[in-house]
Amino acid sequence: MLDLEKAQRTSLTMQVEASLKGALIIGALKPGARLITKEIADQLGTSITPVREALLRLVSAGALHATPAQAFLVPEVSLERYNEINLIRKNLEGMAARSASQNMTKDKIRELRMLAGSFHEALKSGNTEQTLQANRAFRFSVYQQAGMPTLTALIEQLWVRIGPCFNYLYPSSAELSRGHDYSDLLAALEEGDGFASERALWRAIDEGATIINKQFHR
Repeated sequence: MLDLEKAQRTSLTMQVEASLKGALIIGALKPGARLITKEIADQLGTSITPVREALLRLVSAGALHATPAQAFLVPEVSLERYNEINLIRKNLEGMAARSASQNMTKDKIRELRMLAGSFHEALKSGNTEQTLQANRAFRFSVYQQAGMPTLTALIEQLWVRIGPCFNYLYPSSAELSRGHDYSDLLAALEEGDGFASERALWRAIDEGATIINKQFHR
């Protein structure tokens, strides 16, 4: 017989994990913050078991730290580690953009332009969390178009690991509000130019890194 209870718990665990990943990626969880299993379960309206399982999965992925006292901590990210991860990101995300440029359709370009528009609207609103969420939606829509799910999953793991750095942008950043113009990336994708798509993506990563590096030195 199928173990329906286990299957249901696995589904809940994945939902909780996705929620925590999202919070890490946009910097909603501060570096060094202690995560309390029961508090998270109460906030998400679920039981403790799937929350604990989700937290342990994130520990295994290197996104959280576990302590001897069975607490879970959002790791501090050093400037050196941030720059190391960004270097890896440029290679992986550049590959995804290059591959995506070969799979573009008119409908997909239209969708990406809408997502880029939402990102720019969020920038103008000055809402950091909304801006980071919109940026994530745009970028991962590009990466998914590469048709390489393993590559997309690796990119997400890297974003989860450096996401706590984005907490330094709260409550707002004047530089973030100016933001990156994705017009060069969109034009390259529409032309099917893999080289230009990769370079445009690299520029976006470098511009974001410039802002974060300044926050580290404050």
